Amino acid sequence: MLDHALGRPSAGLKRLEVIAVALFSAYILRRGPESDPKLRIVQWINKKFGHLPAWKIVFGTLASTFILNNVFLLLYLNAPEPMARMYTRNFYRATYVITSLDAACLTAMRIRPKPLRDFMTLIFMFFYLLRPEAADSKVKKHRTFASVDMMRTSWEDRLLNPYIRLITLFPRGFLNFRRNITISRPEQPSITSFPRVELKPIKARLYFSGTAKELRRSKQLILQLPGGGFVTMSPKCHDDYVSMWARQTKIPIVSIDYGKAPEHPYPWGLEECFDAYRSIVESNGETVGFEGWYTTDEKGNRVKKDPIKIVMVGDSAGGNLAVGVVMRCLETHEKLIQTPAGLILMYPCLSFDIACWMPQEQLSLIRAESHKSLSMAHLIDSKSTIKKLSPLTQPEAPRRIDVLKGEADRSKSWYHWFRSQPPPAGPSIPSSLSMTSRMSYFTDRIIAPEMMRAMALLYLGGSPEPADLASDYYLSPVIAPDELLVRFPKTYFICGEKDPFVDDTVVFAGRMRDNKRKARKEWDRMMRRANAADGGSGSQGPFNRTNPPRHLDLPNPGEQSMPDRIRASREVLQKHIFSRDPDSMVQVKILEGISHAFMNMVSILPEAVQATRLTSNWFLDMFADKEAEKNIGSCPDAAEDLTEYMIDEINRTDATPLRSPSVNGLGPYYPMYGAPMHSPSPHIRLNGVQPDTPGGRVWGAEGEIEQLDVVKEKHILERRRNQLASTLYRQDS
Repeated sequence: MLDHALGRPSAGLKRLEVIAVALFSAYILRRGPESDPKLRIVQWINKKFGHLPAWKIVFGTLASTFILNNVFLLLYLNAPEPMARMYTRNFYRATYVITSLDAACLTAMRIRPKPLRDFMTLIFMFFYLLRPEAADSKVKKHRTFASVDMMRTSWEDRLLNPYIRLITLFPRGFLNFRRNITISRPEQPSITSFPRVELKPIKARLYFSGTAKELRRSKQLILQLPGGGFVTMSPKCHDDYVSMWARQTKIPIVSIDYGKAPEHPYPWGLEECFDAYRSIVESNGETVGFEGWYTTDEKGNRVKKDPIKIVMVGDSAGGNLAVGVVMRCLETHEKLIQTPAGLILMYPCLSFDIACWMPQEQLSLIRAESHKSLSMAHLIDSKSTIKKLSPLTQPEAPRRIDVLKGEADRSKSWYHWFRSQPPPAGPSIPSSLSMTSRMSYFTDRIIAPEMMRAMALLYLGGSPEPADLASDYYLSPVIAPDELLVRFPKTYFICGEKDPFVDDTVVFAGRMRDNKRKARKEWDRMMRRANAADGGSGSQGPFNRTNPPRHLDLPNPGEQSMPDRIRASREVLQKHIFSRDPDSMVQVKILEGISHAFMNMVSILPEAVQATRLTSNWFLDMFADKEAEKNIGSCPDAAEDLTEYMIDEINRTDATPLRSPSVNGLGPYYPMYGAPMHSPSPHIRLNGVQPDTPGGRVWGAEGEIEQLDVVKEKHILERRRNQLASTLYRQDS
């Protein structure tokens, strides 16, 4: 009360107030009069309860205090409960445990030494389980001033606490291999944005349920890029569900421990994950314990092996990096880097645009995707209708869901008559007022807006150059060009309906599916033309010799015609990635009443266990896919001319052509084919030369381009701020 009266909320003033009350109470108890005070109310209370034993008086006092603290609740004068209908029961119960544990970790954050801190965290957790409102208040206050230590304490320490790991031992179980490893960098280093930083071997963690011999002879690998807001959470924090994957799939899993911000800002993590993937692909797994490119047969002969099959998976921030790694593979022209056989994205963060209103284009994509899955129907309903006189009220979540069967229990509780009824449905929302999921679920119990803001600032604040939020699609893959999305491998998505990042998932999947439909349509047309060429129809059709695609070196007159080339490469065309069914290449699973990071809750959330089984089935499906070889054309390979030709034909004939990597005249971090028509972000040297001084020069299509002198710019801005301050705040003499 004292700090509020003084107009300066302060923990110090509150602490002073508590000390003052404690000292005054101690003085009254020790030095106060032995006889009853001459107050009638005190005398009456003493007369009524003086005969009771001391323990009953203490118990009654505590009970009375509890009742008085909740008197407004008893009189129906309480505020509405914002989370009453937002989540399923199991998920809310899980967040109750997580919030209590977060509050316990934050309370014990300053305790030293670490063994004492770990033990006191367990004690505080039980306290906050009995005081959930206090836990909510503690966590919200810390999130308001989110710091690196706060996020790492809240997210990482609670998962690495030895007592908590002992309690949650069952999901992890036993594995023959669950250990930290290192992955050497590729022999030919990739382009880096940190030329002055020593590139050390990459840290990783290996999971496998088989023997050492089975590991060496493995032909499949799951590569995980773990999430953690780009700031925290090593692979060990994901041990629970990754260990379940390892036991259920019997496939080795390698989880990359990439560098975290702010020590390693954007795009360090992306470059490190790309180097790890390159090293694994180029060594055919030898860097993670596989045999590599050669094995020995039964006769002792040295035999070359086929390339291993890799499926990549990423959650949250790891999903962002996984998409970035695939795009790096697609845009690396100088060296063939095969894309993964499949990609699984779990509640990925694919945009850094914390916008309020949803663009009409994205809303249309969500509507189109909602027809593909019944679980997305409620998502579009929440964006299309409002409650009468209560526009921010969320639709009621089901009591529970079955992830594997896709069913939801919407039955009423036995006490639903005592619950406050939700406001009636109101009018439809104009499309211009449909809010993004980041704003619709800003009260989320797992990832609040303050956390998103802090993570973005920490991740981007130390970047070699100011991040381009408008066009850098390695930072926000949701705006990636269509020409890249159309060549993505099979991609499956899973996300919670109440996740602030759910729009990223649905919009990105919708764009990918839409572009793959265009590619399939063009592939069908190419096949018909190739068949017509076989039938003697000559070069009639879409092949334009006078204006060939830029990457297609057509023969001179008198040489082999384009239809002949298409007919000669029929097998390549039949195995091209554009031949795949778009609906089988892109699948989306939305979990009703679930929010973010549910995979890290397998020990307390039944739906997370089901989601782990579902994603394990997805891994097995991707590895068993007989048409997986139809990834020809997904990267700069032998079918590059054919791929570019079909993309050009889509742009020429389709009403909505594919967008090129150029967005608003600007470029991404990493240039397509190593020579873009415009300069990318200045800290990427296209010619491979890394200047040591600010103001160095880079090369673009128009010649030498002067790099921005960041130091000089900072001096200019500082001088302008000083001039402005002297103008605004000068005092007249």
